[in-house]
Amino acid sequence: MRYRTWGLSLWLLGAMGLVNMAGCAGKGETVWLDLQPGTRAEGAAQQDSPELVLVEAFEDLRPEKGKTGVRTHFWGGVTYFDVPGSLPGASVARLVGEYLAKTGRQVTINVVSSMSGRPDRAGAPGGTQGGADVIVTGQVEELSVHAKSRFGSTEMSAKFHVVVLAKNKADGSQVRRVLEGSRSRTVFWFEPEDVQELVNAMVTGSVNRLLENISVEGKSWRLKS
Repeated sequence: MRYRTWGLSLWLLGAMGLVNMAGCAGKGETVWLDLQPGTRAEGAAQQDSPELVLVEAFEDLRPEKGKTGVRTHFWGGVTYFDVPGSLPGASVARLVGEYLAKTGRQVTINVVSSMSGRPDRAGAPGGTQGGADVIVTGQVEELSVHAKSRFGSTEMSAKFHVVVLAKNKADGSQVRRVLEGSRSRTVFWFEPEDVQELVNAMVTGSVNRLLENISVEGKSWRLKS
């Protein structure tokens, strides 16, 4: 009798699990990703730099526009991943600007707000091209997130490839840096926070390499020889 009761309990637990999983079929909703540079600012060229930096929206050069990624569900259907306003250029620019501010620079972020459609200026004073010593922009060539749910696990992957271009006001010279990274992870119980953590770990690792091999001369950026 004890074994029969134990077997019945296992069957009930399994049935409840299947019912719960069946309720996890994708319904086409969108999970919004908030790109954050993390708390580290490794590789900073120097603290309290004198230059005024203006960061403007990056150009979206991804081969496939639209959503940032998709999750396919075990029980069918999909969930989409995307950045606010479906504007990866604005999200990446804000990410880079917030990272630079963490390294001690005076930064203004000038991107189009995903909510209002108007320029959203935040940061230090002097946030116009005329008042900036270094103007940072670039191209987003890849920003993708994918997840595939199977019975008992979900595999996640993310890729990031961005070209950062910094133009010096003093002489018109330009510094070019390529940021790229990829991450993958498998979880048993999937939560949207798992993708957010994976993406932010990836972009943090990438932007932390931005200032490697960059020095400041006067108020201009230079590549170290």
